[in-house]
Amino acid sequence: MKPLEDFVETLCDLSETLAIAGIDWAVAGAAAANMYRDQIRTTTDVDVILSLSDRKVDVVLDALHREGWDSIDVVENWLLRAQHPVNGRLDVLISQTEYELGALARAHTVSLAADHKCKTLAIEDVLILKLIADRYRDNDDVESILVAQPKLDWNYLSKWLEEFDLDERLRRIEDNAIETGRLANKISRVPRQGGSTTEPKCGNRN
Repeated sequence: MKPLEDFVETLCDLSETLAIAGIDWAVAGAAAANMYRDQIRTTTDVDVILSLSDRKVDVVLDALHREGWDSIDVVENWLLRAQHPVNGRLDVLISQTEYELGALARAHTVSLAADHKCKTLAIEDVLILKLIADRYRDNDDVESILVAQPKLDWNYLSKWLEEFDLDERLRRIEDNAIETGRLANKISRVPRQGGSTTEPKCGNRN
């Protein structure tokens, strides 16, 4: 597992690197999920989502190369995998769809260390992307986030659950959490005015 302080250092480095290049980005994946889970889980890489507008993926590659990141793989200008001798593995999702661009726009700003800040995806978007991925560790992230009893923007969440046909998947994970005793009752789906009020946090929230 990458210790929390190493994640913070990696994110601080990324924040500087991408800010210099003028790239809008946010933390995604397991690192983002850990900011909302009831208990932090082990992970060895960092996932981010970013927007290039009308620029090419070479802008990201050049920015990362200057800071010692090596390109591993670029998949059709939407996914970039990079490796750093100290900071480890980085997966970069380049937002292209209406949903991905909207999720990036909704991201929250969090303080890392000293004057360093970064954005992380809102809890609803972490849930949606984890439900889309639908792997064991992603489903575990969803369940752990539900167990933390977050306040969710159900107007927004319901729209994309329907759009991506994810509602049944979410209910299955919710039912499993209840059956195993991790969750006492079904999550209330009453829409809340003002949207999500669950803010991301850096670190464990045991």
